[in-house]
Amino acid sequence: MNKQISQAIGWTLGVLIIFPLLIYGINYFFKNRSNDSRCAIHDYINNSSEYKIFIPHNTEVKTFSYRTSFSAPQSNYYTLRFRDAKKGKWISFIFFNYPMDRRLAFDAVMDEKEALLTINNDDLNNPNYGTKENPIPVFKVRENLPDSVSMKKGEENGWNVDITDKQFKYNVEQYLTYIMPKEEFQERFEKK
Repeated sequence: MNKQISQAIGWTLGVLIIFPLLIYGINYFFKNRSNDSRCAIHDYINNSSEYKIFIPHNTEVKTFSYRTSFSAPQSNYYTLRFRDAKKGKWISFIFFNYPMDRRLAFDAVMDEKEALLTINNDDLNNPNYGTKENPIPVFKVRENLPDSVSMKKGEENGWNVDITDKQFKYNVEQYLTYIMPKEEFQERFEKK
């Protein structure tokens, strides 16, 4: 009888106290690997400018996965990469948690069109960015339409590929927090 009580107490302590503490500790360890982007998002967005760029036919579409914590489900982000002929640099649209049907349609709609891309100036001028292996990240894209047309255009009037300001901020937050290398993040945002 004593043995059963001690086993029950051990099991209860393990399940109710030790296991949750272990999961919390693992999550804490993995969260410490991510960047604290709360203050950097505003700086990153404010240091961005809009550029008119022609999107060629030969774009590379890929999907990548990342984790926000050890016990969190895997999240995905989608990239559309191409080489800008005018600047001679590689550019990559990066969208986090973007619906699959829109990913496929985005590539088709923007094929061989001029678009307005919001690009961070530091990324654009950084010699480490712009290669095929490390393209310039872009988180906001708008179709280059006259204001009279773009104001009226929406999903009810056809396809609208414009990234909203809310989605733009979310894309930047996810990139700075989970994708940007910690060393680069510290050099760019924490040493200021």
